[in-house]
Amino acid sequence: MLRAFVTHGGLLSMFEIVYHGVPVVTLPVFCDHDANAAKAAADGYAIVLELRTLNGDQLANSILAVAREPKYRQAARYRQRLLRDQTSDPLSTAIWWTEYVLRHRGAEHLLTPARELSWIQSLMLDCIFLWVLASVVAWRMLVLSAKMARAVFLSRTPSVVEDKKEK
Repeated sequence: MLRAFVTHGGLLSMFEIVYHGVPVVTLPVFCDHDANAAKAAADGYAIVLELRTLNGDQLANSILAVAREPKYRQAARYRQRLLRDQTSDPLSTAIWWTEYVLRHRGAEHLLTPARELSWIQSLMLDCIFLWVLASVVAWRMLVLSAKMARAVFLSRTPSVVEDKKEK
């Protein structure tokens, strides 16, 4: 029986860990690893270590902690029960959906309507163009407003100075 696991915290690794109910030591590297590791630690079945500050003693102590302390295994087993509590196993589900598609000759009704969009629409280039255009117009209006405000302010400033000199 596996007592502990060390991983970078990738999503598929975390699914395997939960599926098998094993406590874990995570060493996040990039992308979603930090969030996955933080969630596992919050759920109580993981210890998260920082690669930048990692040393041998810290790694060894963390592995021993998750392997020996019952709270980590209990939390991992609880998550395992939650994940495995399904009406059917994944293989049966895959077989059922394959047969469903065959029975309904491709199951056209399940296909995404996005397949009928043009490439411009599917990449949302029309929306991006509109957003860029609106941003450029807004920026130009902001610059123009600033220039106008500066011109008004500068045109009034000498008269205020002249009024003070006259008094």
